[in-house]
Amino acid sequence: MRLTMDLQFPFTTAAGVSITSLELRRLKVKDLKAIGKQAGSDEVLLEILGISRMCNIIPEDLDEMDAADYQQVKVRFLEYLGVTPASPVRDGSTSEVVPVSAE
Repeated sequence: MRLTMDLQFPFTTAAGVSITSLELRRLKVKDLKAIGKQAGSDEVLLEILGISRMCNIIPEDLDEMDAADYQQVKVRFLEYLGVTPASPVRDGSTSEVVPVSAE
């Protein structure tokens, strides 16, 4: 399953490529193994490497991503890992949850 997420704040990579959206893919066990080997016990590096694999961009390009967009991608990353429950992300793929009175 792949999901395209439009960025609120597009950015340009060091190679001069303009990034306006990201295609996110679910990670596999082989991804987790590779990420774990590279990151060791560094949790921040583990997250960055995981997100870069999920988005198919190099970790250095994440440095240029706006923090607000990064947080939205991070939510999806944690959701894909099963760390957090599914939640609405402003990428057009989910609807907003609206509470309804039981009366």
